[in-house]
Amino acid sequence: MRREEQGAVAVEFALVIPILLIVVFGIINLGFVFAQQIALSNGARQGARYAVVDDRTCTQIVSETRNSAETVGMTASQVPTPVISPTCSGSSKPCSGTTAGTNVTVTMTRSATWAVPFAPLFTSGNAPTLVGKGVMRCEFK
Repeated sequence: MRREEQGAVAVEFALVIPILLIVVFGIINLGFVFAQQIALSNGARQGARYAVVDDRTCTQIVSETRNSAETVGMTASQVPTPVISPTCSGSSKPCSGTTAGTNVTVTMTRSATWAVPFAPLFTSGNAPTLVGKGVMRCEFK
């Protein structure tokens, strides 16, 4: 009887390993995308906070926001340029000339990057769109 069961473990392993690998790589990708989402949210929140403290210029806010959003798989050059509202650019300051209590909103949008190269085979090729948003209130003019 023992002789008839030879190779059964190898067959069971061959049947189970593809499913196990899909689950493991799915967990890795989920963690990777989740880290990017957290980094975008934290970067946008830091940018909004930076905008209302010490009356920073838009150039300084963009730089601080992009540097704050770096994470594994997303360097500062891959971080999207933040959109600041009220609209500003260059050396203008979003809180200057506004009434106290005006909100400054910093938003960054980007497609997620997969950690495992063949992940699109299992997700219909659609990388999720990640959005980070930070809102702070101007307390001075």
